[in-house]
Amino acid sequence: MKNRYLFTLKPMKKFIPKSILILSLLLLWGCNGGFKTTEKGLVYKFTQGEALKKPLGPHHFMLLNHLLIGPNGDTLENSFKSDTLEELPYPLQPKNELLEALMMMGTGTEMEVKISTDSLKLKIGGSPLIGLLESGKEARFVIRVDRVLSAEDYDAYRNQKFLNRIMAENKLIDEYAAGNGVKELADGGWLLDSTKMIKYRIKRLNGLYDIEQRRLENAPYLKSAKAVTFHCEVYNIDGTLLVNSSMEGRKYRAEKVGVDPFESALAIYDVKCLNILPFYLGEGEEGEFLVTSANGYGNKGRIGVPAYAPLRVVIKSVKPE
Repeated sequence: MKNRYLFTLKPMKKFIPKSILILSLLLLWGCNGGFKTTEKGLVYKFTQGEALKKPLGPHHFMLLNHLLIGPNGDTLENSFKSDTLEELPYPLQPKNELLEALMMMGTGTEMEVKISTDSLKLKIGGSPLIGLLESGKEARFVIRVDRVLSAEDYDAYRNQKFLNRIMAENKLIDEYAAGNGVKELADGGWLLDSTKMIKYRIKRLNGLYDIEQRRLENAPYLKSAKAVTFHCEVYNIDGTLLVNSSMEGRKYRAEKVGVDPFESALAIYDVKCLNILPFYLGEGEEGEFLVTSANGYGNKGRIGVPAYAPLRVVIKSVKPE
């Protein structure tokens, strides 16, 4: 005898409510945190904006910030704190997860990327914080793209950024010079070499400032010397002491291989001008120089010195070799 109730089993799928299916999908989405995975293994989600429909191709540049968060939620890198945007050529091939992520991003987008600590060590092995991460864990990148620029627009951006930097640094230098001049002398005794963007004043053996000779615009005072020794002090423009050779118990030494030290001084010291300016002083003279970051620690700075920081440099006890 046939089971007359067998027919009731066939249409059961039709009676599963759509609300249950939708709820199941939402639960699955929530468990994954909204992250997607590409064929190449990139695990990502957009937190702002959406993916480009197709890559932009060559001759584009990205301005962005990033945040790297370790497995324990600790911040390993944070360029959002910087006053400047990171600049990267738009990637042309997705050679790794991060490049694949960037190729999906356009102006105004933000993405969160999951990456294993093992993969992270291979890609950014030079960082001591990353090198100490436990293997087999998961880190996260947050990437925010401010703008994607054409090559032409990028050149204009770079030029304007450079101009803004120079103006900001020289403003700090001018403010220092105005508050630390010699009242009896014109312009406080400060001279300006506008080509090298250095303000300076040199005190002769008699203790008077030399306002007649524009040292930096002329040939080096010690042009025949191949090397000089000297004492020096280096300060942030706010007065923070960074270098003091006397406290170190030694004299510094600068060398040159050509006539003009600005062109051919050996890069012995991180503060670029210490390799150059001693050649512009005579024995027993003391020079005080206000220099932009181009003659200081540059665009990277160092511990205690931010990027693009102007400096005050004092050089004395110069002796040619």
